[in-house]
Amino acid sequence: MILAFSDSATLGICETICASGMLVSSLFLGIRGIRKGYVKTLSLSLVIAGGAMVGFGLRENLVLICAAGFGFFTMLPFANNSLDYLVRTNIAEELQGRAWGLIGFLSQIGYVVAYSLSGLLADGMGSGLQIGVGRGAAAVIMASGVLLAIIALAIYPIKAVRELENGTSNVSERSAS
Repeated sequence: MILAFSDSATLGICETICASGMLVSSLFLGIRGIRKGYVKTLSLSLVIAGGAMVGFGLRENLVLICAAGFGFFTMLPFANNSLDYLVRTNIAEELQGRAWGLIGFLSQIGYVVAYSLSGLLADGMGSGLQIGVGRGAAAVIMASGVLLAIIALAIYPIKAVRELENGTSNVSERSAS
């Protein structure tokens, strides 16, 4: 998307600025941590990440792209930390190896599918809407951000998801039997 209007050196600088958001929030979490409200933190961080994805694709403006990218990457450790806590506290210890193996497999397959489809979607959107490949990539990122925010907002009201935080879910007991 950036290469459509800038050079590779600028892309590298933008990637560094964006990824440093993850470093900043990881340092914060390493010092302070999350003590409660894991489901709320998960939902809120994913909503903000989705909003940042929308901001990322709005304009061909490096400052906006870097700020939105920084915001997106800042939210990832919050989401990952919350998910990790919810999974580890609700799956029996003897099943965690299998569970994390499956989680890792599904996330890696997700990368393969995402990388396979994103280029095709960006090219298709760019040519179909006659906006170019760079703006097509921006449209795909923005659509993904909207979908992420919708899903994040949808999971918070689900009672079974909120119960994961309290340990009142019987996932461990159901899984063990």
